[in-house]
Amino acid sequence: MKKQVLFKKTAVALLASAVMGSTIAAGPFNSSMTVEKRIDKKAASTQVSVDRLAEQTTDLALEYRNTLQQVDSLRIYNTQLERQIASQEKQIAESSKEMETIDETEKGVLPLMDEMIKTLDEFVQLDIPFNIEKRQERVQNLYALMDSAEVTVSEKYRKILEAYQIEMQYGNAVSASTGNIDKDGEALTVDFLRVGRLSYVYLTVDGESGAYWDKNSGTWQPLPKEYLDSVSSAINMAKGVATQELFKVPVPVTEAAQ
Repeated sequence: MKKQVLFKKTAVALLASAVMGSTIAAGPFNSSMTVEKRIDKKAASTQVSVDRLAEQTTDLALEYRNTLQQVDSLRIYNTQLERQIASQEKQIAESSKEMETIDETEKGVLPLMDEMIKTLDEFVQLDIPFNIEKRQERVQNLYALMDSAEVTVSEKYRKILEAYQIEMQYGNAVSASTGNIDKDGEALTVDFLRVGRLSYVYLTVDGESGAYWDKNSGTWQPLPKEYLDSVSSAINMAKGVATQELFKVPVPVTEAAQ
């Protein structure tokens, strides 16, 4: 009887020992699983952070390269600007020198142009009196042009040369025109004939009389009758109403040539 009780107590003791051992063994296992799960979560979170940092690093690298390209572009642009500025400064310096040269040239040209106008004025006054009002007006316009600050020196010079060219052309042309002349206080309608600057004559409308301009005396002198028909034919030729042929006109001889 005592043996059975002892056996039962021993069995109970062994069972309790097994249960306690199982509980003690399960405790550390569950703890390890929890730690492992935490580590996995932490690793996953760390990986996300690493990936995010990797992306940010890639973006920063791209931005850095773009910045370097912009810096290179700006450097090239600045170099080009420096060259342009240097070229402009050179042009400004050259223009300044040209302006100084122009100023010096004007100092010599302006008096020359004044003298040219005065010479032209005297020439028109001493020349035979054809188109006299128009020619004198041209000279007076040149005087006014010289006083104008709005007209360039080159334009003034061009106008003076143009006036000289017109006067030169007068000496190479034969022309006829109708006009009035003051004779003995009366206006007389006549036909003028100009042969360059060699001869300047007129005939009355009826062709019965005429006169030629004497440069020496600066007056009209009676036209000899022997020239009447020839001058009449020359006037018709100059007007285009007769065929061209030889004609004779009086050519006064200057005192210096006598």
